[in-house]
Amino acid sequence: MAVALRQRSTMAHHPSSGSVDSALRQERFQLPARGASVAIARHRVRSRAPEWGFTEDVCEAAELVVSELFTNALVHTGSEQILCVLRAHERRMLYIEVADQGGGPAVPTPREAGLEDECGRGLALVRALADAWGDRPGVNGGRVVWAQMSVTVGR
Repeated sequence: MAVALRQRSTMAHHPSSGSVDSALRQERFQLPARGASVAIARHRVRSRAPEWGFTEDVCEAAELVVSELFTNALVHTGSEQILCVLRAHERRMLYIEVADQGGGPAVPTPREAGLEDECGRGLALVRALADAWGDRPGVNGGRVVWAQMSVTVGR
């Protein structure tokens, strides 16, 4: 976990097509901040995590986590682009980070959604599915929200 906390992302120098580093088992991709990009981010996770040897449970949970984090960056910030990083630590831990360009609340905060609320459950889902999650300031402004998931998701 300490390694993941020290990793830094920047919004610059990453083409929207993304890059894959198979030796490190890492992929970075930047997408426009619009609704259609959420499905693209989910698809990238869904295609990459099985290639890295993760189980179906981890893949499904990771797909949901990236969807929630990307949607939060989209809805709560003034970003034009959103950067995603996927990193595998052997076949035991999958690390996901989503970096926005800022313009939103200083810190993402989970909240209690009422029965009739149509939104407000995203970070609660992330908290339930991830072994650990958090946020930090982005290198070039904005925030990076990250989650770590192990092969024992949904404990």
